Amino acid sequence: MENTVSIISADNTIQILTVIFLVVIFGVYAEKTSIGKKISAPLIILLMSLIVGNIGILPMKSDIYDGIQSLLVPIAIPLLLFRVDLKKVVQQSGSLLFVFLLAALITVIGALLASSLLDLGEMEAQIVSVLTASNIGGSANFVATSQAVGFTDSSIYLSTLTADAIGAVIFLILLMALPVMSLVTRFVPSKYIVSKEQRKTLDTEIKDAVSSVTLPSVILPIASSLVICTLAGIVAEIIPISGMFIIAVTLLSLVVANFAKKLVARMSFEFELGTLFMYIFFATIGVSADLNEMFGPALFIVGFLLILMVFHLAVLLVIGHWLKIDLAELMIASCACILGPTAAAAIAAGQGWKDLISPGMLVGVLGYAIATFIGVGINYLLT
Repeated sequence: MENTVSIISADNTIQILTVIFLVVIFGVYAEKTSIGKKISAPLIILLMSLIVGNIGILPMKSDIYDGIQSLLVPIAIPLLLFRVDLKKVVQQSGSLLFVFLLAALITVIGALLASSLLDLGEMEAQIVSVLTASNIGGSANFVATSQAVGFTDSSIYLSTLTADAIGAVIFLILLMALPVMSLVTRFVPSKYIVSKEQRKTLDTEIKDAVSSVTLPSVILPIASSLVICTLAGIVAEIIPISGMFIIAVTLLSLVVANFAKKLVARMSFEFELGTLFMYIFFATIGVSADLNEMFGPALFIVGFLLILMVFHLAVLLVIGHWLKIDLAELMIASCACILGPTAAAAIAAGQGWKDLISPGMLVGVLGYAIATFIGVGINYLLT
């Protein structure tokens, strides 16, 4: 579906933002219903935005989407991390690191399995290598691995990139559906998935917090986040390696959270603002996914990713059951592996799993560091 047939044009920023915010507010209020509580706001927002984009209300490509993903997401990360206790992070990152490495290994095995079941053509080795790198690290690893293995055919490159984007949306839907399924929650329980009574307590805490909100206390976390992002950008220029900006944002945020507690104590509503920004991020992901591409040149590549992702989740759940790993930790480690640290933070924030935001970010950043090497290794293995 092309942008030209959408009701709202790609350059009509105000109308695009209006629809995106309507989708977000619908998801937030829908989550308060009996059905919505089972589905969760992030999944509702993702599905609604997917529909809005594919029926032609919003364009699937617009500069505002790129702006949101490049601006709001980095700002959201410090907002979500300002209340993080580094001692807890160290304790919890250990177990999450193990699950992440396990998820990465399962991803590699799933990629090799999928490539043996589907014929992806003459450039199969390159396609499998770049997609494996992307699904352990991120888009930067996709590009880096493409250059390393000589994946330069423009048409196949574009189809693979499109399939990767569609696969990300499908994976998000599958992942966020896990806590909804009672069979899964019984098979792999979680202490993080709260009951109705616990949700009521959380809602009460939020209402109490709102009463103490002042304008300076809301501006302060946003300003602090912008300063952190600015400093992280300088660090990324000095140390120009893949993922350095996100690494710097995460580390600087943790420094402020743990060594500038008087400053953090003056902040209000920072977590809710960060969650809102992540919800908007989810909406842009959903609206950008063209389902028509699933039936075009990218069909077999999407099929490859489906096999990889279903295998990834199924095996991870079985091992999680066997080793008694918490379902929420499995989900965040899996998300950090397949979609990267930003998405892991967004999922953790959207589900209210505050203790998993920072560990998810940290293990996800590790994926940036190792994914290109793994992708290149798979290319050699398959050729």
